[in-house]
Amino acid sequence: MAADGRADNPRGNRSVAVVSGASSGIGLATARRLLAEDWEVAVLARRGPRLEALAAEFPAGRVLPVTADLLKEAEITAAAAAIRAWRPRVDALVTSAGDFFVRPIAETTAAEFQRMWRLTVEAKFLLVRELLPLLAAGAGAAPRAVIHIGSLAAHHPFGGESAYQSAMHGVMGLAISQDAELRAQGIRVAVVSPGLVRTELTERAFGAAALGGALTAESVAASIGHLIGVIRGGGYIPEIFQTPGNWPA
Repeated sequence: MAADGRADNPRGNRSVAVVSGASSGIGLATARRLLAEDWEVAVLARRGPRLEALAAEFPAGRVLPVTADLLKEAEITAAAAAIRAWRPRVDALVTSAGDFFVRPIAETTAAEFQRMWRLTVEAKFLLVRELLPLLAAGAGAAPRAVIHIGSLAAHHPFGGESAYQSAMHGVMGLAISQDAELRAQGIRVAVVSPGLVRTELTERAFGAAALGGALTAESVAASIGHLIGVIRGGGYIPEIFQTPGNWPA
């Protein structure tokens, strides 16, 4: 029996998702939401013990924890190989891993700028590239969904966020290009772009007291789940733009 008391589906009948950045924040909330909806989920992050703790909450086989540093191409390739050994296809990929900081241009180093782009844009590209055979393996079934986590910062200017904001514009361009290329294979690529979300990253940047009106990670995960459902049902929304209720105040 599943943890919620429902009878387990036979292995192979569940949809399969991969979620990066799943040790906290939006990624963790998304993994939990998909698991609650009876998916099997491979979770990727650097903090392996957190992934193992999540996997321990569910019956064997429901969660595949994969420790990987997404700044390292070889570890992304190895993660894809582990997922391929676990399941023969992937029905949804959610790329949630990212970084955030607020810093004036004059105080932002080249290494910090490059790290932001590599984790926020390059890692998304590499995950799609390495998992493409598994996403394509679902051909003939429901369309497969790739959901990149973007940001309000791709639509509205904020001072002190040149590294983050430029990377989020990169995420939008990446998604547009990937969708144009992959839709013929039954794979649709879309973006969920939230405004300020309460996460470990934003608490570190702004302090918990400044986040009273912020979105919750769970509310963003609900948008991600909705968008996956739209795509899997044969529809398409290129982007869900989600702001806190008090924005732009």
